[in-house]
Formats: sequence, structure tokens, C-alpha cells
Amino acid sequence: MSLDQRAHILNTVRSAPCGVRELIQKLRWRSSHVISLLEKMKDERLIKLQRARTRKRGRPKKSITCTSLGLAFLETHKKLQTKPLRARKEDLDHAVKDALYAERLAANGHSPFKLFMELNTIAHNIKVASEAP
Repeated sequence: MSLDQRAHILNTVRSAPCGVRELIQKLRWRSSHVISLLEKMKDERLIKLQRARTRKRGRPKKSITCTSLGLAFLETHKKLQTKPLRARKEDLDHAVKDALYAERLAANGHSPFKLFMELNTIAHNIKVASEAP
């Protein structure tokens, strides 16, 4: 389940609490998908499912409401949407080179993490030796 889908459900429910069928109609998603998302969100305590009191026969209607944690999730999601990742072309080129280098190391049977830790230890020892009186 993506964060955008969670935020879309929470925005829909925040404006006016609604039932599961109403939510499915508003979102125009498959009902099995919406129900599984609602169950996950309920487990994460982003929403509450409360039974509505009716005098009709059949399964009681469940009203979906947004919790305080759900509202905090929405606020954080909005902030993240306004701050897109910014990278220059050089940054992406360096990332590609680093990934290819790590791939070559792994293909030759070396652990990139172990080599990084070894290089870090060497740099630390050089720093300590240069600071000694």
C-alpha cells in the first residue's frame, strides 16, 4: 500500500465520515483493494471503524473516521509533497558510478561494506596519527 493511497483515503474520510460502500464509490477503486487498505490502516491506527446504529436489517454499517494519528500522517504527507527531492545531474552521475563500482566489487567476491569499513578505519587512524603531538 502506497503512502499516497493512504493519504487519499484519509483526505476523503476527513472531509466527512462515510461508510465503506460510500468510500468505494468516491474513490472508484476495487472493493477488495479498499477493504484490505482499510484493515491495514485500522491496524496502524490511522482510522477508526465504528458501527453506525441503524434499525435496518442486515450487516450494520461501519463509519470510517480519521484518528489523531491519521491527521498527523496527513500533515506530514503534505509537507513531504511540497519538498520534492532535488538533485543535480552530477549527483545522479556520481550515484550511477558508485553503484557500478559496488556491483564490480561484489562480482569479484568483495563485500563493499567491509571495504568501506576498512577504508574508514584507515582514514580514522591517519587522523588520529596526525593529531598526536
